[in-house]
Amino acid sequence: MQLLAMLTMLIDHIGIVLDPDNPHFRLVGRLAMPLYAYALVVGFGRMRDFRRYALRLAAIAAISQWPYQYALLGPDEPFELNVVFTLLASLIVLRLIDVVLASAGRSPAAAGKAAAEASVSAGRPSPAVPPSAALSSAESVPAAGADAVRRLIAALGIAAAGCLLLELVPCDYGSHLLLLVLIYRFSSGQTALALHFFLNLIGIAYGFPPEQMFSLLATLLVRCAPGMLDALNRRLPVPRLLWRSFYPAHLAALAAVRFFASA
Repeated sequence: MQLLAMLTMLIDHIGIVLDPDNPHFRLVGRLAMPLYAYALVVGFGRMRDFRRYALRLAAIAAISQWPYQYALLGPDEPFELNVVFTLLASLIVLRLIDVVLASAGRSPAAAGKAAAEASVSAGRPSPAVPPSAALSSAESVPAAGADAVRRLIAALGIAAAGCLLLELVPCDYGSHLLLLVLIYRFSSGQTALALHFFLNLIGIAYGFPPEQMFSLLATLLVRCAPGMLDALNRRLPVPRLLWRSFYPAHLAALAAVRFFASA
Protein backbone atom coordinates (compact mmCIF):
# COMPACT_ATOMS: atom_id res chain seq x y z
CA MET A 1 0.00 0.00 0.00
CA GLN A 2 2.75 2.46 0.95
CA LEU A 3 4.69 1.80 -2.25
CA LEU A 4 1.57 2.24 -4.37
CA ALA A 5 0.67 5.46 -2.54
CA MET A 6 4.13 6.94 -3.13
CA LEU A 7 4.28 5.91 -6.79
CA THR A 8 0.85 7.27 -7.68
CA MET A 9 1.58 10.55 -5.87
CA LEU A 10 4.93 10.88 -7.65
CA ILE A 11 3.34 10.27 -11.05
CA ASP A 12 0.64 12.84 -10.29
CA HIS A 13 3.11 15.50 -9.20
CA ILE A 14 5.49 14.86 -12.10
CA GLY A 15 2.55 15.47 -14.39
CA ILE A 16 1.73 18.78 -12.67
CA VAL A 17 5.30 20.05 -13.03
CA LEU A 18 6.42 18.61 -16.38
CA ASP A 19 3.27 17.94 -18.40
CA PRO A 20 0.24 19.70 -16.86
CA ASP A 21 -1.91 19.25 -19.97
CA ASN A 22 -1.60 15.45 -19.96
CA PRO A 23 -4.66 13.98 -18.16
CA HIS A 24 -3.15 10.51 -17.73
CA PHE A 25 -0.80 11.61 -14.97
CA ARG A 26 -3.72 13.07 -13.02
CA LEU A 27 -5.82 9.94 -13.49
CA VAL A 28 -3.13 7.79 -11.90
CA GLY A 29 -2.67 10.40 -9.19
CA ARG A 30 -6.31 10.11 -8.09
CA LEU A 31 -5.33 6.91 -6.27
CA ALA A 32 -2.77 8.61 -4.04
CA MET A 33 -4.98 10.64 -1.70
CA PRO A 34 -7.28 7.73 -0.71
CA LEU A 35 -4.26 5.49 -0.10
CA TYR A 36 -2.69 8.09 2.18
CA ALA A 37 -6.03 8.55 3.95
CA TYR A 38 -6.24 4.82 4.55
CA ALA A 39 -2.63 4.74 5.74
CA LEU A 40 -3.53 7.40 8.31
CA VAL A 41 -6.43 5.28 9.58
CA VAL A 42 -4.19 2.21 9.82
CA GLY A 43 -1.53 4.22 11.62
CA PHE A 44 -4.11 5.62 14.02
CA GLY A 45 -5.24 2.12 14.92
CA ARG A 46 -1.69 0.95 15.57
CA MET A 47 -0.19 4.04 17.22
CA ARG A 48 1.19 3.85 20.75
CA ASP A 49 1.75 7.56 21.30
CA PHE A 50 -0.69 10.03 19.75
CA ARG A 51 1.48 13.03 20.61
CA ARG A 52 4.52 11.62 18.80
CA TYR A 53 2.41 10.67 15.78
CA ALA A 54 0.88 14.15 15.57
CA LEU A 55 4.22 15.92 16.05
CA ARG A 56 5.79 13.78 13.32
CA LEU A 57 3.03 14.74 10.89
CA ALA A 58 3.34 18.40 11.89
CA ALA A 59 7.09 18.31 11.23
CA ILE A 60 6.64 16.69 7.80
CA ALA A 61 3.93 19.21 6.93
CA ALA A 62 6.06 22.19 7.96
CA ILE A 63 9.15 20.98 6.10
CA SER A 64 7.09 20.30 2.97
CA GLN A 65 5.19 23.58 2.81
CA TRP A 66 7.58 25.76 0.81
CA PRO A 67 8.48 23.12 -1.82
CA TYR A 68 4.77 22.24 -2.09
CA GLN A 69 3.81 25.84 -2.73
CA TYR A 70 6.60 26.42 -5.23
CA ALA A 71 6.56 23.10 -7.09
CA LEU A 72 2.85 22.34 -7.35
CA LEU A 73 1.12 25.70 -7.08
CA GLY A 74 3.67 28.17 -8.37
CA PRO A 75 4.98 31.31 -6.67
CA ASP A 76 2.08 33.45 -7.89
CA GLU A 77 -0.72 31.15 -6.74
CA PRO A 78 -2.74 31.78 -3.54
CA PHE A 79 -1.36 30.25 -0.36
CA GLU A 80 -2.56 26.74 0.47
CA LEU A 81 -1.45 24.27 3.14
CA ASN A 82 -0.21 20.93 1.86
CA VAL A 83 -2.04 17.65 2.28
CA VAL A 84 -0.06 16.57 5.35
CA PHE A 85 -1.63 19.46 7.27
CA THR A 86 -5.01 18.08 6.18
CA LEU A 87 -3.98 14.62 7.37
CA LEU A 88 -2.86 16.11 10.69
CA ALA A 89 -6.23 17.80 11.17
CA SER A 90 -7.93 14.51 10.30
CA LEU A 91 -5.79 12.70 12.87
CA ILE A 92 -6.83 15.16 15.58
CA VAL A 93 -10.50 14.72 14.67
CA LEU A 94 -10.11 10.93 14.83
CA ARG A 95 -8.53 11.23 18.26
CA LEU A 96 -11.27 13.49 19.64
CA ILE A 97 -14.03 11.25 18.27
CA ASP A 98 -12.28 8.17 19.66
CA VAL A 99 -12.08 9.74 23.12
CA VAL A 100 -15.78 10.64 23.03
CA LEU A 101 -16.95 7.22 21.86
CA ALA A 102 -14.51 5.06 23.83
CA SER A 103 -15.43 6.63 27.17
CA ALA A 104 -18.96 5.24 26.81
CA GLY A 105 -17.70 1.78 27.74
CA ARG A 106 -16.51 3.08 31.12
CA SER A 107 -19.63 5.06 31.97
CA PRO A 108 -21.80 4.11 34.96
CA ALA A 109 -24.78 3.96 32.62
CA ALA A 110 -23.14 1.24 30.52
CA ALA A 111 -22.35 -0.77 33.63
CA GLY A 112 -25.94 -0.37 34.82
CA LYS A 113 -27.27 -1.59 31.51
CA ALA A 114 -25.16 -4.76 31.71
CA ALA A 115 -26.39 -5.48 35.23
CA ALA A 116 -30.00 -4.96 34.21
CA GLU A 117 -29.68 -7.31 31.24
CA ALA A 118 -28.18 -9.99 33.50
CA SER A 119 -31.15 -9.69 35.86
CA VAL A 120 -33.71 -9.96 33.08
CA SER A 121 -32.04 -13.03 31.55
CA ALA A 122 -32.25 -14.83 34.90
CA GLY A 123 -35.92 -13.94 35.35
CA ARG A 124 -35.18 -12.43 38.75
CA PRO A 125 -32.62 -10.10 40.33
CA SER A 126 -29.14 -11.60 40.52
CA PRO A 127 -28.35 -13.00 43.96
CA ALA A 128 -25.24 -10.83 44.02
CA VAL A 129 -27.30 -7.69 43.43
CA PRO A 130 -29.89 -6.48 45.96
CA PRO A 131 -33.40 -5.83 44.56
CA SER A 132 -32.98 -2.10 45.06
CA ALA A 133 -29.74 -2.14 43.07
CA ALA A 134 -31.36 -4.18 40.31
CA LEU A 135 -34.20 -1.66 40.07
CA SER A 136 -31.68 1.17 39.90
CA SER A 137 -29.78 -0.65 37.16
CA ALA A 138 -32.96 -1.23 35.16
CA GLU A 139 -33.82 2.45 35.42
CA SER A 140 -30.37 3.28 34.04
CA VAL A 141 -31.06 1.54 30.70
CA PRO A 142 -32.85 4.56 29.16
CA ALA A 143 -30.11 6.76 30.56
CA ALA A 144 -27.50 4.60 28.80
CA GLY A 145 -29.34 5.04 25.50
CA ALA A 146 -29.56 8.78 25.99
CA ASP A 147 -25.87 8.88 26.86
CA ALA A 148 -25.00 7.02 23.66
CA VAL A 149 -27.05 9.50 21.63
CA ARG A 150 -25.29 12.42 23.29
CA ARG A 151 -21.90 10.91 22.50
CA LEU A 152 -22.89 10.30 18.89
CA ILE A 153 -24.06 13.90 18.56
CA ALA A 154 -20.78 15.08 20.08
CA ALA A 155 -18.81 12.94 17.62
CA LEU A 156 -20.79 14.34 14.68
CA GLY A 157 -20.20 17.84 16.01
CA ILE A 158 -16.46 17.23 16.15
CA ALA A 159 -16.49 15.96 12.56
CA ALA A 160 -18.54 18.95 11.41
CA ALA A 161 -16.20 21.38 13.17
CA GLY A 162 -13.21 19.71 11.52
CA CYS A 163 -14.84 19.99 8.10
CA LEU A 164 -15.65 23.66 8.69
CA LEU A 165 -12.08 24.40 9.75
CA LEU A 166 -10.66 22.68 6.67
CA GLU A 167 -12.95 24.74 4.45
CA LEU A 168 -12.11 28.04 6.15
CA VAL A 169 -8.35 27.40 6.12
CA PRO A 170 -7.08 26.65 2.59
CA CYS A 171 -5.82 23.06 2.73
CA ASP A 172 -5.18 20.56 -0.02
CA TYR A 173 -8.32 18.40 -0.41
CA GLY A 174 -9.93 20.14 2.59
CA SER A 175 -12.96 18.52 4.17
CA HIS A 176 -13.12 15.95 1.37
CA LEU A 177 -10.06 14.21 2.78
CA LEU A 178 -11.35 14.32 6.36
CA LEU A 179 -14.67 12.78 5.33
CA LEU A 180 -12.87 10.02 3.44
CA VAL A 181 -10.74 9.30 6.52
CA LEU A 182 -13.93 8.98 8.57
CA ILE A 183 -15.43 6.66 5.94
CA TYR A 184 -12.40 4.39 6.17
CA ARG A 185 -12.44 4.51 9.96
CA PHE A 186 -16.10 3.68 10.52
CA SER A 187 -17.17 1.61 7.49
CA SER A 188 -15.87 -1.24 5.38
CA GLY A 189 -16.49 -3.21 2.20
CA GLN A 190 -19.25 -2.11 -0.13
CA THR A 191 -20.52 0.45 2.38
CA ALA A 192 -17.21 2.31 2.25
CA LEU A 193 -17.22 2.14 -1.54
CA ALA A 194 -20.76 3.53 -1.75
CA LEU A 195 -20.01 6.34 0.71
CA HIS A 196 -16.86 7.26 -1.21
CA PHE A 197 -18.89 7.33 -4.43
CA PHE A 198 -21.40 9.79 -2.96
CA LEU A 199 -18.58 11.85 -1.47
CA ASN A 200 -17.04 12.12 -4.94
CA LEU A 201 -20.39 13.17 -6.41
CA ILE A 202 -20.57 16.00 -3.89
CA GLY A 203 -16.94 16.93 -4.54
CA ILE A 204 -17.49 17.09 -8.30
CA ALA A 205 -20.57 19.25 -7.77
CA TYR A 206 -18.40 21.67 -5.80
CA GLY A 207 -15.50 21.85 -8.24
CA PHE A 208 -13.52 18.61 -8.23
CA PRO A 209 -12.69 17.33 -11.73
CA PRO A 210 -14.77 14.37 -13.00
CA GLU A 211 -11.68 12.14 -12.98
CA GLN A 212 -11.95 12.19 -9.19
CA MET A 213 -14.20 9.15 -9.64
CA PHE A 214 -11.07 7.20 -10.54
CA SER A 215 -10.13 7.38 -6.84
CA LEU A 216 -12.80 4.75 -6.15
CA LEU A 217 -10.29 2.15 -7.33
CA ALA A 218 -8.22 2.86 -4.22
CA THR A 219 -11.22 2.22 -1.97
CA LEU A 220 -11.95 -0.95 -3.92
CA LEU A 221 -8.43 -2.12 -3.06
CA VAL A 222 -8.23 -1.15 0.61
CA ARG A 223 -11.79 -1.98 1.65
CA CYS A 224 -13.00 -4.66 -0.76
CA ALA A 225 -9.77 -6.49 -1.66
CA PRO A 226 -7.31 -5.82 1.17
CA GLY A 227 -5.54 -9.13 0.59
CA MET A 228 -3.94 -7.77 -2.58
CA LEU A 229 -2.39 -4.87 -0.67
CA ASP A 230 -1.26 -7.16 2.13
CA ALA A 231 0.56 -9.33 -0.39
CA LEU A 232 2.21 -6.25 -1.91
CA ASN A 233 3.29 -5.02 1.52
CA ARG A 234 4.88 -8.38 2.32
CA ARG A 235 6.73 -8.67 -0.98
CA LEU A 236 7.81 -5.02 -1.26
CA PRO A 237 8.04 -3.53 2.23
CA VAL A 238 8.83 0.19 2.39
CA PRO A 239 11.52 1.29 4.88
CA ARG A 240 10.12 3.55 7.56
CA LEU A 241 12.58 6.35 6.81
CA LEU A 242 11.67 6.33 3.11
CA TRP A 243 7.94 6.44 3.91
CA ARG A 244 8.33 9.42 6.25
CA SER A 245 10.77 11.39 4.11
CA PHE A 246 9.23 10.76 0.70
CA TYR A 247 6.71 13.61 0.69
CA PRO A 248 9.10 16.49 1.48
CA ALA A 249 11.97 14.93 -0.49
CA HIS A 250 10.09 14.46 -3.75
CA LEU A 251 8.56 17.94 -3.47
CA ALA A 252 12.00 19.45 -2.95
CA ALA A 253 13.25 17.63 -6.06
CA LEU A 254 10.30 18.85 -8.12
CA ALA A 255 10.76 22.39 -6.82
CA ALA A 256 14.38 22.26 -7.99
CA VAL A 257 13.26 21.01 -11.41
CA ARG A 258 10.76 23.86 -11.72
CA PHE A 259 13.35 26.41 -10.61
CA PHE A 260 16.01 25.34 -13.12
CA ALA A 261 13.44 24.94 -15.90
CA SER A 262 12.28 28.52 -15.40
CA ALA A 263 15.80 29.98 -15.04
